[in-house]
Amino acid sequence: MYDVFLGLTQLMAPFIPFITEEIYANLKTDDMPESVHLCDYPHSEDKLVDLRLEEGMDHIRRLVESGRALRAKIGIKVRYPLKEATLVCTSGLEKLIKDILPLLQEELNVKTLHFGRDTSNFMVKHVKPNHAKLGPRLKQQAKEVVAILESMDKHALYETLQEKKEITLTVKGKPLTLTNDDFAVAEEVKPNVAQTQTEGFTLFFNTELTPDLEAEGLARELVRRIQSMRKDMNLDVEEKITAEIGGLVKEKQILLSSWQSYIKNETRSQQLRFVAHPKGAQVKTWTIDDLTVEIGIATS
Repeated sequence: MYDVFLGLTQLMAPFIPFITEEIYANLKTDDMPESVHLCDYPHSEDKLVDLRLEEGMDHIRRLVESGRALRAKIGIKVRYPLKEATLVCTSGLEKLIKDILPLLQEELNVKTLHFGRDTSNFMVKHVKPNHAKLGPRLKQQAKEVVAILESMDKHALYETLQEKKEITLTVKGKPLTLTNDDFAVAEEVKPNVAQTQTEGFTLFFNTELTPDLEAEGLARELVRRIQSMRKDMNLDVEEKITAEIGGLVKEKQILLSSWQSYIKNETRSQQLRFVAHPKGAQVKTWTIDDLTVEIGIATS
């Protein structure tokens, strides 16, 4: 950080001479020139350029954008942690970003992040009627056959066709044999899985929110609201408060019990209470997803 500040100060000195002189005065050591305007102009150092790191960071940025867009699409805010995510990619791409993977894990807020090579673990194959084949062959019967097929388990149908290469239906009391050619194979993600793709990577989220994960997300949401109220009251960063929260059912209060210390530390609350009707110097009602909570804070 010191090198960055010093280098930027020297770069900007010709354009904003007085501000940079002030910054430089706070950065300089005894063996450095007295003024920023007496310094040599910075030059690039090729030995410090790490092209693999830059390429890896480009991938991380794109994955963060795609992952956050996917979270928005499935309606799970970034403040709510996800249990796990898997990146399906080549071994070369894995090596490229492996050392900086914690950045992606933090930005996407997932507890664990794995690498994989195969998407099949997250996908379910099924079949659907091939209308281009069935229509000309079955004519008037086609609509009735499609209706029967739509009522069947599509994945089980796929498995049967993989094994036996054909199935037999009963249509108006008569047997009708259909083969693989009468179907088109399709894939969809498994339940509680969300998927997105970006330049060589397929990212899968486990979207199941356990009670513990929900409690952590709710704790972060409450911290955000209390911090906003502290700002409205122009409180100093270290100024202690008392916080009261109302509107949470007993089950939510129990879930949040293990997060009370976190909320208190983040909001500088000496006391945190769950009450029916919060009181304080400022009391405000907030909507958090499907919850309506009332928060009251006062200086200690």
